[in-house]
Amino acid sequence: MNTFEAFKKRVRQSVEQRLEEILSAKGDTEVCRAAKYGVLGGGHRWRATVTIAAGSIFDRNAMTICLPVACGVEMAHGASLLLDDLPSMDDADYRRGKPSAHLVFPAWVVHLAPMFLINTAYLVALDNPLAAPERRLAGAIEMSNAALLMIEGQEIDLSQPQSDDEQATMLRCYRRKSGALYASAARVGATFCGAVEEDRTAVYEACMNLGLSYQYLDDVADVEAGLGEVGKVPGNDVGKRTAIHFFGVGDTKIEAKRYQEIALSYLDRFGPEAEILRSLTRHASWAPI
Repeated sequence: MNTFEAFKKRVRQSVEQRLEEILSAKGDTEVCRAAKYGVLGGGHRWRATVTIAAGSIFDRNAMTICLPVACGVEMAHGASLLLDDLPSMDDADYRRGKPSAHLVFPAWVVHLAPMFLINTAYLVALDNPLAAPERRLAGAIEMSNAALLMIEGQEIDLSQPQSDDEQATMLRCYRRKSGALYASAARVGATFCGAVEEDRTAVYEACMNLGLSYQYLDDVADVEAGLGEVGKVPGNDVGKRTAIHFFGVGDTKIEAKRYQEIALSYLDRFGPEAEILRSLTRHASWAPI
């Protein structure tokens, strides 16, 4: 197993264990059970990996320092997925290979679970004595900014507003809906590990482009992949102005690669300490789940 694969495996195992501990400590309520259902037991944990990989550029103890906030990032992502799948939004039947939460739990539970996850995410990000208080505060503000951008992106995605430049509108949606959480995860990890502003900006922009690459590949998956590969039913984006709409499958893959190259260019300022984040940028994909 190479260094990157070992790092990725360690992050996934550590995040899964810590998330289980965090959520189990909140009590055995119906809302907590729905939160666990939505967050535990699946996914690449790319965003948590980004958090820790970015932190590792600046502190060799990033795995320990950033693990709580990496779990917070995953809870924020999980909250967004619970909302995405609701009948009022994408009305998805499957997520990560199992029935969507709204098909398993009462509606009121699924409406409360995202708020439960978001507030728990802030709690674990702020209650971390391994990071200086000012770094924790900056990280919480960054997570809040990302959440607001994601909401704006989701509105664009759902409303599909008419525009004189529909491709630019799509990109604006993708930067907010997908790129923002990748970018903020990187900035939070760097912040918790003491990076200066110029370096925080570099990892932010790198991972914004990584997030765009991921979203383009996710658009491809909606056409080419099946439930067994990505854990959700394909064809959800039919009728939307996605990258497939503008570029077709082949050129969407090319565009995804182009964003990966842009992301890597932002990491040129760093030495071998950024190799994990570079590897993540080269290998992030939609399959398998």
